[in-house]
Amino acid sequence: MTAEILTSTSDGILTVTNSHPATRNALSPAFYDGFRETLERAAADPAIRAIVLTGAGNFFCSGGNVSGLKERAEAEYADRRRSVDKLHSMIRAMRACPRPIIAAIEGGAAGAGVSLALASDIVVAARGAYFSVAYVRIGLTPDGGATALLSAALPRQLVSEMVWTGDRIDVTRLHDLGLVNRLTEPGDALSEAQAFAARLATGARDAIATGKALIAADHTDFDAHLDREADGIATALGSPEGREGITAFLEKRRPDFT
Repeated sequence: MTAEILTSTSDGILTVTNSHPATRNALSPAFYDGFRETLERAAADPAIRAIVLTGAGNFFCSGGNVSGLKERAEAEYADRRRSVDKLHSMIRAMRACPRPIIAAIEGGAAGAGVSLALASDIVVAARGAYFSVAYVRIGLTPDGGATALLSAALPRQLVSEMVWTGDRIDVTRLHDLGLVNRLTEPGDALSEAQAFAARLATGARDAIATGKALIAADHTDFDAHLDREADGIATALGSPEGREGITAFLEKRRPDFT
């Protein structure tokens, strides 16, 4: 299986499409590397202000390719681990990327496709779509940060149900619980995600990047987190964005962060 990553850029928004509809956009090491590299280029490009991630053929992502998993099951541990590490390198790149990432979900997200959606910053989903942490159905356990990201967002009992059964959880239920930001009619997830991205693209790029880093930081040490927040706002106050935002507020006009 060869993953094809399609990209287009418009008005500061990079749209990335995982395009392998024959497998419902199953993931592969080629996609892990390709998407990670795409994110690294976007992070280094000041013209890119937001990223939209979607899947081709009216389905977000079906997770790992089962045929590839069969081959890996017969390999040595080091080889099995190497592929997972590629996935995790991509997930880390998503979390570290200073640009906001909006997932546009049609149809569903299964297995590592759930991790791909959860590692995004904003989730837009079409009604009728679902999430399925399907690993247990083939005797496996989750990867890609799924258990950590689900546990941070949902009640433990629901996470247990998802991980232990692999059942499909409708996005409407997940929207009610706050995991999904926006619900759309089928076929409209991408346009709604791009509209959300357009709003962020006109915002304060550096402030959004710092906000993302603060959200993603380890919150277990509260004093250390207060220090991170203090450094963030002290830096922002002296920045061009901060000066423009404060001046615009006092002048009762819309700030121009571009």
